[in-house]
Amino acid sequence: MSGRATALLSIVVNRPPDDVFAYLADVRRHHEWSPKAYRVEGIQEPVQLGSTFTSYGWAPKDADHRQDVEVTAFDPPRRLQFTSREKGENFLNTYVLTQQGTGTKVDRTIDMPKPGGVGGALFAWVLGGFIKPATNKGMKMLKANLENGS
Repeated sequence: MSGRATALLSIVVNRPPDDVFAYLADVRRHHEWSPKAYRVEGIQEPVQLGSTFTSYGWAPKDADHRQDVEVTAFDPPRRLQFTSREKGENFLNTYVLTQQGTGTKVDRTIDMPKPGGVGGALFAWVLGGFIKPATNKGMKMLKANLENGS
């Protein structure tokens, strides 16, 4: 691998931070706002710092891509972080929630390893052309679900 890459996406949800955090922390419901097929197994309730589970989701050339996940930050209703481990590398998904009026600004940062070689040269295109648009779609689905009563 050759360094790290990050993507930051933000959205404002017209719900209080407590509601948004609770929905984000309920990993059994992440499939509701995933733009591709997604499921989790092995989660113990309630989710808290140190909780672990296995996620399965779509990845290029792997429709049932497995990742082992740990909750590495849990500070209701402000910050939640999931660290996925795959092939000795860490992928971090961090959510920072900030009250904005009667709603909540959700800042999601994805921090991932950047491949070396040819994959690294093409990675900016993959990040901008696939990862960010798919994540943005998921953020819009999150907002819609929360604002429609989830």
